[in-house]
Formats: sequence, structure tokens, C-alpha cells
Amino acid sequence: MRSFLLSWLSRRHAGDDLMTFKRSHPGPWLVWEAGTWRPPSADRATIVAAGQDGRSTSGDALVLEVAGRAGRPGIEGVRLGRGPENDIVVDDGTLSRAHLLLRQEDGGWTLEDLRSSNGTRVDGRAVRGGRVAVAPGSRIEAGAVRLTFYDADGLFLRIKRGVV
Repeated sequence: MRSFLLSWLSRRHAGDDLMTFKRSHPGPWLVWEAGTWRPPSADRATIVAAGQDGRSTSGDALVLEVAGRAGRPGIEGVRLGRGPENDIVVDDGTLSRAHLLLRQEDGGWTLEDLRSSNGTRVDGRAVRGGRVAVAPGSRIEAGAVRLTFYDADGLFLRIKRGVV
């Protein structure tokens, strides 16, 4: 999995056009929006979001490539959670070990909550059983972690608009 600080991507591709950017960063991408980080408890159990104050971050968003790990058998899609066995690992105490699954289907993307303890929301709506469509610009809340889903075009526009 590739990841970049959003501010670094912005500086690195300041003079690039869309096609140049897409060749090196085709995506799709999740942007982990800057905010409070809630480290897992010592026993690695999932904690309730409302019960933790968290720690401040430096305020820079992290861009995460949505891609499965090569050679991982048995799972279709890209799994996100705090456990090391996931494709995208976000070590935040409000996430379950395996929190959600992103799948590419019929030319688009879907998200499925994997029966997480603290739930998942897409564009403000709770994900309960089944798959929900995600499109470029969709806002995902997994526990207390805030993510935004982008294709290469959308991420390029965010960088060019200076929203880091």
C-alpha cells in the first residue's frame, strides 16, 4: 500500500497537469482527514469513540492507496481496520480489527461494514448490513476516523485547490 502526506503530494505535483498526475497516482484513494488520533488500549481492544479524548495531530491529512495486498487469498476487495492483517491499517482505537471492506463492482465502488463495534457511516448515513455505493468525494466515518474517497481526478482537484 502506498501512502503520502497530502501536503507533500501538493508540493510534488504543483506544476503537473491531470494526465501526468493520473499516470503516477491512478487511484482510487482514501484521504485520512486530519483530526484526533485515538490510540488503541493496551490490550488492543476496540474502544468506544465517546469515551476517549484522543491526541492531537499535526493537522496534515494522509493519502492512502485503495489496493489489496498481493497474494492475500480468500478476500475480494480491500479491507480496512486496525489489525495488521488488513490491506489498509489505521491504528485507531475506535476501529475494529477488521472494520470495513471496499469492493470494485460494475465500474464503481461499494463499502460494507464488517460488523464493527463503532459502526460506519457514508455521507452521514449509517451502513447497516449489505453494501453501500461510494463515489468520488464520499465521506466515510469509520468509528471516529474520517476518510474521504477519491479517484485520481478528484484527488488532483483537491490538491490544485489547496485543500490540504
